[in-house]
Amino acid sequence: MSMKRTKKATNSKGSAGEGSLGFNPPPTGLPNLEEVLADKADGDFVAYAPARTFNRGDLVNHARFGKGYVVGTDTSRAEILFAEGLKKLAHGTT
Repeated sequence: MSMKRTKKATNSKGSAGEGSLGFNPPPTGLPNLEEVLADKADGDFVAYAPARTFNRGDLVNHARFGKGYVVGTDTSRAEILFAEGLKKLAHGTT
């Protein structure tokens, strides 16, 4: 008696796959967050909200992650660099 086995799905992530979806990653490595935020006033940051649309270079203040810097976007996600690391958060949603 033979058992029918299903093929496992592969989870391949890469820049080619994301690029084909329209993701707009940073041109080169990630910036140093401390240097980017060093001379910025609190008024330069906008409060994070999923309904808000962000662009690369925007400064964000998130309730949980704190101050961050937008390093990439696509139509529904913003990749934001925070002190604890890079996060992909929703943006431009209603």
